[in-house]
This record gives sequence, C-alpha cells and structure tokens, in this order.
Amino acid sequence: MTQDNDLRIGRYKLVKEIGRGAMSVVYQAEDPEIGRMLAIKLLKHELVEKEEYRELFLREAKAAGRLGHPGIVTIYDVGIWQERPFIAMELLEGQNLDEYLQQNGTFSLEQASDLAKQLALALDYAHQNGVIHRDLKPDNILVLDGGRRFKITDFGIAHVEHLFLEDEGGKSKDKIMGTPAYMSPEQITGHGVDFKTDLYSLGVILYQVTKGELPFQAPNYAAMMQAVLHLNPQPINIVSEQGFMWQSIIFRLLQKNPDHRYPTSDELLEEIETLTKELTQNKEGLAGIRFVSMRARWAISLSAVVLLVMILGMVWVYNKQNKLMNQLVFDYGNSMVQIISQETREPLLLEERITLQELTRDIAGNSQIRHLSIRDKDGIVQSSSQPEQISKPFSLPPASQIQQKTSDAQIYSNLTDYDQEVVLFDSQIKYQDKVIGNAFIAISRSNLKSATQSSLLAMIIWMFLIMLAVFSGVYWLANRFIQRVNETRHVIRELRNHGEADILKVDTHDEVGRLQQEVNDLSQKLAGLTQTQYISTSPDPSLLETITDLDKTLIISQDEADSEIGKDSG
Repeated sequence: MTQDNDLRIGRYKLVKEIGRGAMSVVYQAEDPEIGRMLAIKLLKHELVEKEEYRELFLREAKAAGRLGHPGIVTIYDVGIWQERPFIAMELLEGQNLDEYLQQNGTFSLEQASDLAKQLALALDYAHQNGVIHRDLKPDNILVLDGGRRFKITDFGIAHVEHLFLEDEGGKSKDKIMGTPAYMSPEQITGHGVDFKTDLYSLGVILYQVTKGELPFQAPNYAAMMQAVLHLNPQPINIVSEQGFMWQSIIFRLLQKNPDHRYPTSDELLEEIETLTKELTQNKEGLAGIRFVSMRARWAISLSAVVLLVMILGMVWVYNKQNKLMNQLVFDYGNSMVQIISQETREPLLLEERITLQELTRDIAGNSQIRHLSIRDKDGIVQSSSQPEQISKPFSLPPASQIQQKTSDAQIYSNLTDYDQEVVLFDSQIKYQDKVIGNAFIAISRSNLKSATQSSLLAMIIWMFLIMLAVFSGVYWLANRFIQRVNETRHVIRELRNHGEADILKVDTHDEVGRLQQEVNDLSQKLAGLTQTQYISTSPDPSLLETITDLDKTLIISQDEADSEIGKDSG
C-alpha cells in the first residue's frame, strides 16, 4: 500500500502496509493526537461476515489489551471501522524469532536460558490475568535489541491462533485451535486447556532454538498429531552439567500429561535461575566458581604433582650440571696457567721483558682468555694483555670472590669487573722449586654458561610438553568418566521427576558400568509401578491428512473430531 495522507482508520492516519497474515492486514499508522507511531491490525474484509471471527477477534483483543508487561506487545486501542474490527498496538523495530533463527542459527545455552526466563515471566503475567496464549510459536515472538529482548505478540488477534481463557456461552469449546507443530496433546484432542498448554509450546520453542529442529518431525498434520501424542523427542545432546539441566527443563515442559509439567511458573523460573547461575559461574572461570568439575580437579591436581616433581628434578640436574661445568672451567684454567708458567719462567727470570710481552700477547690471543698478566716476586707486573698495567704493582680486581685455594694457586669468580663473567686463576711461577713470580689469567665462562642455559631451556620446554600431555590425557580420561556420570545423573533426575527414564547404554564393565546397570534395573522396576499417562484419544488422521502447513494456525470442528473419534473407538 502506498502512502496516503487521507486514508484513516478511526482517528489513526495510515502510513503504509507492513504485513499481511491469514486473517488480518497490518499497517504502520500515526496517532495525530499525540504524534505517536503505532501498528494497526485490521480484520480482512472477506472475514467480516463470519461472526465467529469477528467475536473471537474482538474478545481476545480486549483480553490482551488488559496486559501491560515488558515481555508482551502493548495494545493501545480496540475498535470497529466500517464493520471491520481493528487493534492499535505498539510498533516495534525487529524481527520474529523464526526469522532470527534462520539468519543467526541456534542459541547458546546462555541465550536460550535468557529467552526462557523472559518468555516464562511474560506468560506467567498473562496467566495470572486470565489469558492463555494457546498459539505460542516463533512467529509470535519478536526479537529486539539484537537478541537481548523478546516480546510475545498475537494474543488471539492476528490469525485466530488461540482462545481467551474465559468461556462465553460455550462457543469456545466448538473449535480446536492452534499451530500443529506447537500444540500440546490436550490441545490436539480438544481436552480442556490451561496455562500448562502454553508451557508445552514454550518447551517446543526452547527445544527448537537449542537443537535447530522441532522435537517431532512429520510431513503433515495427521502425522504430527500422532507424533505429539505418542512419540518422545530425541535428546538434545549437550554433554555437560548445564546441558543436562537444560534438557531436563525442556523435557519436563514437553510431558504429554499436563500433570507432569511444572505445576507453577514459579517452579519453572526457579530452575531457569539455577541454570543461569551455573552458566554465569562457569563463564567466570575457576577463580569465580564454587563448583569445580572433577575432570578439572583431576587434571590440575595430577599436573601440579608432575610439575612439582619435574621442578625438583630440574633443579637437581641444573645444580649438578653447573658444578660439573665449573669443574671443567677450573681444570681448563689450571692447565692453562701451568702451561703459561712453564713458558714464561725463563724470560721472567732473565728479565727479558720484550720476549715476555710477546709470549703474553700470543697467549692472550685465545678468545677464551679475557686477561693475562705476569708479575715478579715483588708483585710488579712485567707483562700484561693490558699494557698500561706494566711496571705497576699488581692488584686483584675488587669484585673477585675466592672459590678454591691451594698451596701455590687460587681460583676466583668475577661477575662485574670484566665485560662478561670470568674465572680468575692466580698461580705461582717456580724455577727449581723457587718462586720467581706469578701468572694471573682470566678465562671466560660465556660458552659454558650458554650451554648451561640452553640445557635449562630444553628441560623447561620438555617439562611443559610433558605437563601438557599429562593434563590433556587426564582431562580426556576424566571427561569420558564425567560424561558417563552425567548421563547417569540425568536418568536419576528423570526418575525423580517423572518416574521413568530411558535405559542407559552400558559400554564398560567397571565401577561406573555397574552403577549404570543398577540404575537401569531401578528404572525398569519403577516403570512397572509408574506409567506416564498419555492422552490416547485423537481425531482420525484422515480428517486432516490434507493439511500440510504445520506452522500455520488451524481451526478444527470439535463435533467432526468427536464423531471421527467415536468411529475409531467403535
């Protein structure tokens, strides 16, 4: 519809058409009195003559108009324009849940639990005000703020998709109404419905947003009806503590017997809140949660033990290696200083300084020797790799620390007086057993230090690789164990809540396998005592086998259905 400033419905000025359904047309409109944009739903012209549509449209619109809740689309006004009823309602920018799922895929547990909480609160408010939606489905849920807010719409005003709770003259009992894929068993068979009907539809929606498919698959309404009445949905298969909690909530909502669903919305909201807290704690990490999974405790504990043992072993190996490296330096230095003493004693004794300086220069050319000096018995330097020291009294570098001492030699360590860490050797020079001077040499430890550091780095890398392997292996083994425990806990929870559960598959003959077998035996015994009450009465499928639009709202004559049921039971 093109913009027409002269076209009005009541006092509302129409702007443009924004939607069209099975029984109504939706326009964007403006309320000129307050300058507010809103949406107008107008009953289609061809349905005006059908009194049941008119009455149902207006009666349920007025019922929804009493509702004022953040999770429900607000109704501003209800009226009749040219014999056609209309509803003025809140105009929202967003898309319905079905479109959102097609674009964004399934919800995470956090998103799904938030959706469940918002919808449950809105439905609880409606139920307390005497309104049963009866056609809750993704098409009737608006997604706002990028998936952070949700609003329920179409309380019997768009596609005659549900009934007001109150009965007016028994007319509401003449029709079975709803969308096949989301209808509860009691809704399909025309039995009395209450707020638990909406809870069932909520369970279908939560199953769909989590798994990406409906709990029951069928090619037409008749097959869908049989599936809803007699089949059980497949597991959602989220193998985690929170996943099993979530599946338990959904499966309780999907119970075929209304008495086995949540007796109050408060109990449902309490379980959703418990799940939300678990998800929040899990998201905050190990530091922020009170409960730590056994697989994490096992993996962390064993990894910590392995880490401690490996650190102690690494410290021992490093200290042992460092001692061996130092001893190698000491032996090398002693050998070098003995050779130097033998080579320099004659020039020192004969006071041949030029020859002595040449020998010193040649020996100091070794890259490992950082300093060499020869002094006489009076402590005067006769030759040196640092020429400025010649003819001056010898002085030991101030940062030198004694390491070993013998009768004719001393060994020092020095970390700061040279450009790198060195070991100092000061040895006597003897000629015919008489001391004629001393040889002083500084030998670098850089190569041995690099080798030691490389060895330490290799040990650290191996330590972390082993730790990672241990952690991964233990976590994987513990995860398999926890999965089996969670499956067993889920069955026990189902037995507690519903008196029956699926049989566990026993894969191993260990302690957990024995536990699972005991749970299976208990489940089989309870099955003989407690039987889920299924609603077995159903319309003849031949009555509806031509209807294949499972996401569209249906109106079925109860008299025809009862007649076919009577034939079938006869």
